Amino acid sequence: MRRYAILTAVLLAATAQAFAQGKQMKVKSKKEAEAVQALLQAPDPTARIKAAEELITKFADTDFKGYALYLEADAYALSNNNEKAIVYGEQALEADPKNFQAVVLMARTYALTTKAGDLDKAEKIAKINKYGADALELLKTAEKPNPQLSDADWTATKNDFMGQTYFALGCAAAYANKMDDVAADFQKVADMDADPTDLIRAGRVLLDVKKYEQAVTWFDKAAAAPNANAQIKDIASKDKARAQAMLPKK
Repeated sequence: MRRYAILTAVLLAATAQAFAQGKQMKVKSKKEAEAVQALLQAPDPTARIKAAEELITKFADTDFKGYALYLEADAYALSNNNEKAIVYGEQALEADPKNFQAVVLMARTYALTTKAGDLDKAEKIAKINKYGADALELLKTAEKPNPQLSDADWTATKNDFMGQTYFALGCAAAYANKMDDVAADFQKVADMDADPTDLIRAGRVLLDVKKYEQAVTWFDKAAAAPNANAQIKDIASKDKARAQAMLPKK
């Protein structure tokens, strides 16, 4: 589970008066509070999408509109429906342009859906770089979503979002054949990102651009990550073997 789960937990604990991106959000009625709680307590992506739609539809003037749209976009991303993740991510940013979570999601979604052979690769790279730069700028001044969140947890949460952003930027650099930038960006993923599967994804991007030796490095880092479980280590090991099989024979 990523660090942003902390943000949801804190919002849930203080639904009547929550904060996001420095903007105070308040519920205006008991019914709205129940709808917000239903969204934050949704047990799976399908339930989260339904709860977000109900909140936005029933309470058109809710302060939580931007956050609800972000959660809906994220739920679509978790469901591998990247097209709708982008649609709702854009809507979240229309409602709240300073929603750094939505900006990170957009950069990440474009990164995960870019391939070396895409005809629109240059356009996707440009979008990744734009959203990535915007995310890093917003994260510089992002405020705690609620005073209940400790300084240490908030720093760790922001670091994870920055790690995800550098993953996206590293992907863009790989597809633009800027390998020095790739190494620097992906190292920040290793240092800051809470999810070691992003290192596996980094390695797979390098496989896609036929940088097999570099890919091995990131599969090794994924397996060695402190919070890598047995499943992650097994996947990283198999991907490493696949990369090594593609290396030129000596």
